[in-house]
Amino acid sequence: FFQISEGFIKGEEEETKKKVLGSYALRASHTQRMSSPHALHIPARPLTLFALTVGLATFVASYAISIEEGWIYYPWYFLSSSINFSPASNVGAQGLSLALACLPFLAFVRYVQCAERIPENFTLAARLNKISLWSALISAVAGQGVASWQASANVQIHLVFAGVFFSFSLFIALIQVYLDYRCKITGWGKNLRQFNALAALASLGALGLTGLIILIKYEVQNFPRSMVFPMAVEELIFVGAVLGVYATFITDFKGMDITLTVRKRGEDEDEVGIREASQSMNSV
Repeated sequence: FFQISEGFIKGEEEETKKKVLGSYALRASHTQRMSSPHALHIPARPLTLFALTVGLATFVASYAISIEEGWIYYPWYFLSSSINFSPASNVGAQGLSLALACLPFLAFVRYVQCAERIPENFTLAARLNKISLWSALISAVAGQGVASWQASANVQIHLVFAGVFFSFSLFIALIQVYLDYRCKITGWGKNLRQFNALAALASLGALGLTGLIILIKYEVQNFPRSMVFPMAVEELIFVGAVLGVYATFITDFKGMDITLTVRKRGEDEDEVGIREASQSMNSV
């Protein structure tokens, strides 16, 4: 009888220990992910500021070089013209590569932020949130293509990448406005996103309409040069509006970090937490 009772008691003790360890493991694995000494923590707000600053500084530098060298002149003030020839193209490719590499990470932070606020029954908002994340990756790759394939190298490839970048960037801006509405986000960031999305839509629409008029009414080689400067301005407004959408994330990303960790493939996080919890309890 005592052997049976003793076995029964030990069984309950083991079961209780497993429950305690399981509960402790969840906390331990969460703590490990957040505060592991081997984790790399990147604050989201400074990363946003870095991407915007590097992108703007790159265009300022490339415009300055191209104007000084005589490669840009009225009315050809397109962004692509500023990175068309070396060394301006080298500066543009280097700086824009750094800035564009940050966009998918910023989009992922925004994705997580919205995913936590989207109600479960709003399936369209959840899908658009994922689409926006993938669109950011596509637009970043396309932007890199624009910087890598200058018009002087291959104008067809350059224009294809530019079209993809413009289309997906506008798509992202419009989706963010919808997500703000569904997530009930308030503040000046929401208002500025609405303004920038409207500016991006209007400028890209005007740019496309002007290009369509040129294709219908004129030959490409003989269209009025008076139409070039408005198109360049519309392009600048569009890119500025897209950057403005990302700039609004600076306040929204307060207190948010991107954490990079390394662990063995196939190792379950809970098992890691249980093992560490068991080791901690045995050492007490």
